[in-house]
Amino acid sequence: MKKTFIFSLILVLTIFTQKMNAQMMAFSDDVETLKTWLPAIDSITGMDVEFYEFPAPGRSAEAVNMFLENQQFISMRRPKAVFLQIGCNASADANPDYLNTLFDFPTGTVLNTAGKNKRVKRIAVSKPDDQIDVTNFAGSLYMMVKNVPNTFQGVRVFLLPPVKAGEDTSDLRCRQMAEVAQMMCVPYLETPDKLKDYDFLWTNEKPKIGKLLILGDSYSEQRRWINCLEDMAQVEVLNLGVSSATVRDRYANRTRYPYSDNPVKTDNEGNHNTLASQLLKLHRLLEGNKLYEGETSLKGYVPDVIIIQGGSNDNPDPQIAVDGYVEDIRRDRRTTFAGALAYLTRDLRKTFPNAQILATTTAGLYYGHTDRPFDFIEKSDQQRAAAKMMGVHVISWDLDGRLSFVFNNSARTGDGSESNPFLYNIESPETIDLLHPNNYGARFLAESVLHWMKVEEVF
Repeated sequence: MKKTFIFSLILVLTIFTQKMNAQMMAFSDDVETLKTWLPAIDSITGMDVEFYEFPAPGRSAEAVNMFLENQQFISMRRPKAVFLQIGCNASADANPDYLNTLFDFPTGTVLNTAGKNKRVKRIAVSKPDDQIDVTNFAGSLYMMVKNVPNTFQGVRVFLLPPVKAGEDTSDLRCRQMAEVAQMMCVPYLETPDKLKDYDFLWTNEKPKIGKLLILGDSYSEQRRWINCLEDMAQVEVLNLGVSSATVRDRYANRTRYPYSDNPVKTDNEGNHNTLASQLLKLHRLLEGNKLYEGETSLKGYVPDVIIIQGGSNDNPDPQIAVDGYVEDIRRDRRTTFAGALAYLTRDLRKTFPNAQILATTTAGLYYGHTDRPFDFIEKSDQQRAAAKMMGVHVISWDLDGRLSFVFNNSARTGDGSESNPFLYNIESPETIDLLHPNNYGARFLAESVLHWMKVEEVF
């Protein structure tokens, strides 16, 4: 297959006479390192690859500025994917403070776009671009990654480790790049073979999932990622998601705080709006003897796949609780991620013994009034640990769901004063309110679902 190799962004003005649709574009600060990855990218995707070498180390203002100055060029090429690789032939970041590289933490007045829910608190907001330190992985990749979708929404971004294909990726540079990738919820490919699990992005094939049952929160009730999934795969969805639902029980005493067999977003009393309440509703519908207005009996219903989606409405488990996960599972204590997931999966496996069960981690979005922008990483690590204990497959929205508070927060909505407050639920290019994806952002979550289903051989 023909490839177009272009060795420096400095030369871009000389190639406008070539074809304007590039299928893949790759950028690196060491072309010889990048070239070891290209045969695999080419063979896996079956697409032409154009590659470019930054005129300076990737962690530098010169490289970042050159990349940003050529956004129009990237847009005109309309690639399917952009691969970024920086830090080659260089040392790791020394004592990096990635949190403060990306964010300021002002204290000020915060309220919603309707002028309600006023509060005065410390929040995290993205620093202005001219204050971002681009000499470390977080700053340089932030400046590059955030501008690619603005150039052309159809493009997908992948990060490559700063080593040759097949080399060890456990050194500090690679670990730092993986850390930054998770902050941004952008896929980090440790090996070329990892790209195979994303092949649905550039083929016209629709994977066959079959009957899919979903327990979830507002991400599922609003249905945007589900709509995208239905466009991308052969799937028949039964969605029981309810806004504001928690994965965990809110209270340990289930006699005093019982579940509801008809959970709704307007009733968050006790344990009424939990995933366990959705499970209780499922059993009521399967029995088919007690139906509320508008409901249909599910007698005889058997799903092929089940997704347990949630976490946005839960806080991270404190470390003392994490240390007790084994006992929570053993003693059926459902107020932690491990105990709650154990209860849900045991019941679902007993009810549907042949169904494959997957659990999502938390997506990387919040309303814009948090000062803990990476709580989603802590929660996701806990959810993965709980899933591993129960032998449940994981859909890691935090690793490649591509929706992150890093790019969706209250920055520049105000200055925090009474007359010009920060707004915490504004629209952004990927969200309807900084917390929930819009139709464009939801596609990233659906793509992540398909990716992890392929990893786990669901189809």
